[in-house]
Amino acid sequence: MSKLASTLKSLLAGEFICPVAHPASYDMLIEEEHRAAAEAWVGQLGLRLVRLSEEGAFFLAPEVADAEARSAVRDSLRNVRATLSPVVPVLEAIRQAQGQDAHLQPGLTLWESELAERVRLTPALEQQVMELALSGLRLDASSNDRMSRMLEFLVKERYAVPVPNDSRGYKLTGKIEFLYAVLDVIAENTELISDASVVDQEQMRLPEAGKE
Repeated sequence: MSKLASTLKSLLAGEFICPVAHPASYDMLIEEEHRAAAEAWVGQLGLRLVRLSEEGAFFLAPEVADAEARSAVRDSLRNVRATLSPVVPVLEAIRQAQGQDAHLQPGLTLWESELAERVRLTPALEQQVMELALSGLRLDASSNDRMSRMLEFLVKERYAVPVPNDSRGYKLTGKIEFLYAVLDVIAENTELISDASVVDQEQMRLPEAGKE
């Protein structure tokens, strides 16, 4: 399979192509020739190649937002609001463990032992971690076990990837930017997302994601 075909397959599978998760595909897409080829191919499917910033991850979005597409987006956001409920406290706990002024961004490496130690030394943060609802863990699971599960959850949801040759390090992917964008949309459109009617394109949309 060619690199372009592999990249298109990842995009169609809903992957976010960033330097962390898919470095080879990302390097290819930042080249105008290959990006144009990818755009032309996905355009035939009614999709477009977009990113949230000049250095952000590449992902696919509908080319034309008709009534059916807007309805699908509304339903998708409603589902995201439900499925991301465990992710939000996980990210907030990790942000606090990194430091109050820390910002979770693509490429940031999270070290399990370092985070666990910071949590252990901060009673309020440790209590917050102990109260997180994490599937597969006993209620009396230690904060270390919970931190490990939190990081595994981020990997499972593709917000992070393990650092090669080091099972205790995790690097955040470009999908983290998309998560924050989606959370902003949900916060601004809670009533609209709950509405059974089709939401107008101008009422609910992700932050401008420009075509490259």
